[in-house]
Parts: sequence; C-alpha cells; structure tokens
Amino acid sequence: MVDQIAKLAALERIARLKAELELKKLAAFNTHMAAARQRRLAMQAALDQSYRCVAPLSVSEARIANAQAGRAARELRRADQDLVRMTPRYEAARQEAAREFGRAQALLGLVDRQRRASEKIRF
Repeated sequence: MVDQIAKLAALERIARLKAELELKKLAAFNTHMAAARQRRLAMQAALDQSYRCVAPLSVSEARIANAQAGRAARELRRADQDLVRMTPRYEAARQEAAREFGRAQALLGLVDRQRRASEKIRF
C-alpha cells in the first residue's frame, strides 16, 4: 500500500511539473494575445480618429487624410488577421493547461485518499 502511495505521489509531482510548464506557456501566450488585442485597439482608434475629423480640407489635405485612413485600415485588417491566426493556438494552449492542471489535482486527490485509507487500516 505504501509503495502504491509513493508511486502515486511521484506521478502527482510529475503532473504538477507538467501543469506548471503548461501554465507558464499559457501565461506567455496570454501576454502575446493581450499585446495583439492592444495593437488592434490602437489601430481601431487611429482609424476612428481619421474619420472623426470634420474640418474642411483642401484637396491636398484630403489626399493625405485619405492615405492615412487607408494605412490605418490596412493595419487594422492586419491586426485582426493576427488575432484570428493566434486565437486557435491560444485556445489549444488554454485547454492543455487546464487539462494538465486537472490531471495534477486528480492525482493529488488520489494520493490523499490513499494516505487516509492506509492510516485507517493502520489504526
């Protein structure tokens, strides 16, 4: 019985290490996702600002404003594409981290249950 508890405890330690690794990966990925979302918001704000201008413009000023709005729209589209491209991998990393954390918690519960059962048998 003690040997089985030791084996389960070793498995729980390994699972906990894997869970910590996956959580660190998720945290790093989350930082990248937050930065991508922030870039997208900044691009959206720049595009909104270019359309909010209501002052009368000369022809050359209108061309410049149009060029700036086009650039902002392209950058916004690129930021949206980056987010769309990153989201499936982020969700997969989140699910993997949750799975590893759940596995570690389940093994911890098994170890505790086995220890309590062995203590009951002893007394």
